[in-house]
Amino acid sequence: MNILKSATVSATVLLTSTAALASQDVWTSVDVEADLSAFEQSNALDYWPTLERDLSAAIAERVDIRAGEDAPALRVEINKVAIDGNVVLPATGEFNEIVGTIAVIDDGVPTSSNNEVASQNIPEQSFALRVYAQLEEGQTPPEGYILVAPSKDDFYTALVDAYAKEVVEYVEQ
Repeated sequence: MNILKSATVSATVLLTSTAALASQDVWTSVDVEADLSAFEQSNALDYWPTLERDLSAAIAERVDIRAGEDAPALRVEINKVAIDGNVVLPATGEFNEIVGTIAVIDDGVPTSSNNEVASQNIPEQSFALRVYAQLEEGQTPPEGYILVAPSKDDFYTALVDAYAKEVVEYVEQ
């Protein structure tokens, strides 16, 4: 992995729910899954087999998780890991893009007038999140991206940390 001397991470948040997520202080759990099956040739998990665990830990460091609380769960599904849009990473394993979906799951929300409880894994709200890193400060990010400084110099750590940070900042709005 190349160490970045100067990097910028860009994030785009696309809402798939018209209602804004309410400020959430406590979560019952954080579940992260890397499902790259839409891209048959994707080799990201060959290089980064701990991506799910690392992203889950990065999010968990930023939120209050209390199992058994009457609070929603947070589910993150990573759908694409790429270098400049290409899902086949080079021999170095470098990448500069993570794309996924974040869902708020509230298993205790009644779904009908007779107070039936929502089935597990049905999102109450969800949004797409794309994080993109670039090498040079002067580069222009793709249209619609917001620039955010990474917290680490390493691409992997910078992207995982930036993704976790954006997830938490958005759900705590």
